[in-house]
Amino acid sequence: MDAVSRNERYHLVCRECSLESLCDAATDANALRREHVEETGHRVAVDRVQ
Repeated sequence: MDAVSRNERYHLVCRECSLESLCDAATDANALRREHVEETGHRVAVDRVQ
């Protein structure tokens, strides 16, 4: 695994409530996003950050 991959993080923010999270893996961020959307119907943004 190269250094760039190890430094990637994924920032998840709900646009309608106070949910905010920083994940080390895209799969974790997307799972959290899907779960929150299913439970609340809120709009959630996930972006990669370094």
